Amino acid sequence: MPTLQAGGVAQDVVYPPDNQYHNGPSQFTIIAPPHTAITAVKLNCYGQSCPVSIASDGHVATGQIPSSNWLFDRPYAVTVAASPNAPLAGGTFNGSFTLEGVTQPLTVVIAPGVQGVVAGRLRNTNPAGNGVRVMSVDAGTKTAASGLQPGDVITAFDGNPTPTVNDLDAVLADKRGGATYPITVNRSGDIITLRLTLDPEDY
Repeated sequence: MPTLQAGGVAQDVVYPPDNQYHNGPSQFTIIAPPHTAITAVKLNCYGQSCPVSIASDGHVATGQIPSSNWLFDRPYAVTVAASPNAPLAGGTFNGSFTLEGVTQPLTVVIAPGVQGVVAGRLRNTNPAGNGVRVMSVDAGTKTAASGLQPGDVITAFDGNPTPTVNDLDAVLADKRGGATYPITVNRSGDIITLRLTLDPEDY
């Protein structure tokens, strides 16, 4: 069971062989654990082509072992990567690997992260309740690189309204540094959406 770092290097979940002959062709379906994506499937097919299709979002992979009589004598591996937007607390997450109607778990551990923050000075609008005003943005941070500017008023974060600083803090409570989310800002009367990458709180 691999331990994944959110946004880090993909790792293999390995299935040992049963050293049995199987009547084919055989179909398989792989469902990635939540907050992960399948990046590769290694079937160790030899002497034949074993087509694999991975969905563009990496959540599902399907394929076929076309031989009519094949020996499962080499390990299979499913390579998975954890999303940068995985929950801050991390945890154990389960998907599945189904071959010939037999399902096995596809289990990974995602390591805990560091609390994410908007790197700058924020305060409530006056009167409060109309959003979170950006007073300044710290230079050289992910927040600055995301395009947030002094004078912007943050009105929503990841689809959640942020009428006050307390509301924004509540939305950020389970978000990790390095994760990227859509935010809605009022910039001099224009409503725009940015993709903001959070800084770690210890930046």
